[in-house]
Amino acid sequence: MKPMKFFKYIVSILTLTALYAAAAASPNPNDADTMNHIVNAHMGVIAMTEPVNKGTLLFSDSPEYPEESGILYGDKVSGDCRMYFYHVNQSSIPRKIVVVAYNPEDSDQEVILKNCQYAQPSTEYYEVGKELSMLYYEGNNTVNKVTVPAHGYALLGNRLDNVKVLPDQLFSGIVDIELPTAMYVSSMILPFTDNPLLFVRKQLYLPSDSVQLRGTFWGKDRYISTLIPYSSLDGIGYIRLAGDVLDRFLVGHDAMDNRVSKNVGNYGVNYTIRLRTKGTGNLHLYFNPMGGEYAGVMDLSYTDAQQKEVRKIIELPSDRLSMGKDNPYAMQYLDTVPAGTDVIMHMMPPGAANLPVRIIVVPDKELQKAADDAAAQRALQEKIRREAALAAKAKEAEKAQEMQSV
Repeated sequence: MKPMKFFKYIVSILTLTALYAAAAASPNPNDADTMNHIVNAHMGVIAMTEPVNKGTLLFSDSPEYPEESGILYGDKVSGDCRMYFYHVNQSSIPRKIVVVAYNPEDSDQEVILKNCQYAQPSTEYYEVGKELSMLYYEGNNTVNKVTVPAHGYALLGNRLDNVKVLPDQLFSGIVDIELPTAMYVSSMILPFTDNPLLFVRKQLYLPSDSVQLRGTFWGKDRYISTLIPYSSLDGIGYIRLAGDVLDRFLVGHDAMDNRVSKNVGNYGVNYTIRLRTKGTGNLHLYFNPMGGEYAGVMDLSYTDAQQKEVRKIIELPSDRLSMGKDNPYAMQYLDTVPAGTDVIMHMMPPGAANLPVRIIVVPDKELQKAADDAAAQRALQEKIRREAALAAKAKEAEKAQEMQSV
């Protein structure tokens, strides 16, 4: 055998040996190449129950870039409510965004303030969305009572009054409340030095922008569950969220514009997803933003084999600010659980994030196949690289020999 052919033979043998070793090893579910094969593989829809919606959502995102001060969005609501606001200070002065309640009753009323979270104002929108989601699911909040005087106003969340929003900064927050009777709850933007309880009396209502993404919706909290337990024999499966096909957008009304409104993206909705499973082996869970760039968190919990409660708040993505820009096949590994585990996942589509998204479930067999395919592809690429390098060296040697013979 000629030296060159012998060398190529050795390279092929080494490449095949490396491929066999990679395939035989336990696959890494967090390997980028393996995930790329998973997200492009055939998969089926996991059937989910009809959603159970609870509570009232006031969503304030229009005008998204308010130039003037005034009431951004407000409506008369009662009971269990959430105000989710998302606005950029488009003026030339520092401003603040607050949430105010007006009590139309003849007696004082006590509002229960269950949660008031906000991200630090920033010009980096994805940073704001991820931080707010993390704060919400960490749940470091205290329950307070706020007295709203008869025919008077009160701030819902005094901390908001102290947050300075500079020009071009995004400010986003969540205020969860329980109202004993119907009240007017409004989000409002005003100069930072102004008194909000005096400013609100001016009754300056801001028109919505062309996107018209604001309104009052039933379903601040949405619960869905697998219709039947997902089996490890079912192959790769997925749950698609916030796409208005398998999971519908909330439809409500804009009280200020007096029109029907749709929450395109279900922003501010706290999803509870129950994944019931059965079978043998492990199941590997992934997050895939299909609609574009995304930054947020996933709150995941289950009982492990030792009957211990496991809870993880996972950044999406965990290694950079955002994921999925110009790439509908971006993947984030979440966790691995034994088949038979009931997994509870919470997520809230944050402002700026693009929808829909998928939660992908991969059994051991499909993970192994994806890992084998990834190893084979790497081996082939390495073989091509080596052969190209070898051909280049042979060409250089041939050229050098020609030069010597001249």
